[in-house]
Formats: sequence, structure tokens, C-alpha cells
Amino acid sequence: MKRHGALLSVSVLVLLLDALVATVAVPASAIGVGVEATEVFSVTDVVPPGNNLLFAFHMNPDFVFPVRVRCRETGDVLQAWKDSPQGYLNLPSTDKTRHLVFEFDNSQSTLTPMSVSFDIRVITDPTRGVREEEIDPIEKKVQTLFDKTQILRRLQESIRYNQKEHRTIVEHASEGVHWWSIMQVVGFFVAAGGQLWLLRSFVEKRRTI
Repeated sequence: MKRHGALLSVSVLVLLLDALVATVAVPASAIGVGVEATEVFSVTDVVPPGNNLLFAFHMNPDFVFPVRVRCRETGDVLQAWKDSPQGYLNLPSTDKTRHLVFEFDNSQSTLTPMSVSFDIRVITDPTRGVREEEIDPIEKKVQTLFDKTQILRRLQESIRYNQKEHRTIVEHASEGVHWWSIMQVVGFFVAAGGQLWLLRSFVEKRRTI
């Protein structure tokens, strides 16, 4: 029994480390979509028995809309976010196949299209069929590390998204300042030309008198 437990610990450890490496090495796997005004964008995914589901999303903090995860068979809402620019969900495995619907609801907006990035992962539950007392402390620490890495990855993506938005705003502001400067120069020359024309007219009138 002790040998069997050791082998189980190694296999579980390898599975968790593989998932951890995949999570850290592929931070750009998140899908980015634009949700038009009055639109409810939805994605359906199948979670086989014995698999965990990991779901994360993030959007511009200045433009948020509701996000829901519900079961297609029962219609039950498993998790909902209303005013949050980001969220994370870890659904443990079950004995049944689940069809989950992920809804991004921009139906309340009549004019403004919005964007959101999300990531859906279905991974094998390494602790499936193992009693709590049989789980090695190292496995528990690896699982805790995995969960923390998920949080850090979401934070990293959120920071990257905010930096991109900030860069876009700065570029637009710089372009506006550039055109404003050009208009000021043009306005200066127009005003100067008008003043010269008036001065010339005034001088010509004095000569005529």
C-alpha cells in the first residue's frame, strides 16, 4: 500500500506540474472577443466526467458587463459576475458529463461595443477516486501553488490589458495634441495674413487721401 501511494503521488505531482507549466508558459492562450451593443455572446463547452473546469476572464475596468456560467441541461446559474472586471471559477469534477454555457451579456448597452478576454480549460482531476487521507502533503502544496499561479496569471493578464488600454489612450491623446498644434499654427498664419491685409488696406487708403 505504501508503494502504491508513492506511485500515486508521483503521477499526481506530474499532472499538476504539467498543468502548472502549461499555465505559466502560455499566458497568451486567452481568447479576446468584441461584444456588440445589445448582444449576448455565449460559448458552450463540454466537461467529461472526472475533469475539472477552470474559467477566467478579464475586461476593461471602465466598461464592464455581466458574465454568467450556467448548466445547459438545468439552466441553473453556477456563477455570476455583475460589476467585476475579472473573475475566476474552478469547478471540481463530477460523475456526469456537463454542458456549460458561458454568457457575456452586453444587452443593456444600446450604443457601446465592449471587449473581453477569457480562458476555458478542462483538465483531468488528479485526485479523482483518492480519499483525502491518501493525498500526500506535497500534492496539496502543489495544488495550492497551482491555484496561486492561476491568480497571478489573471493578474498579469489584467495588468497587460490595462497597459495596452493606457498606451492606446496616450497615443490618441498625442495624436490629438499633434493636430491641435497644427491647427494653432494654421490659425496663427490666417490671423497674421488677415492683419497684414487690413494694414495694407489702411495704408493704401491713407495714400489715397
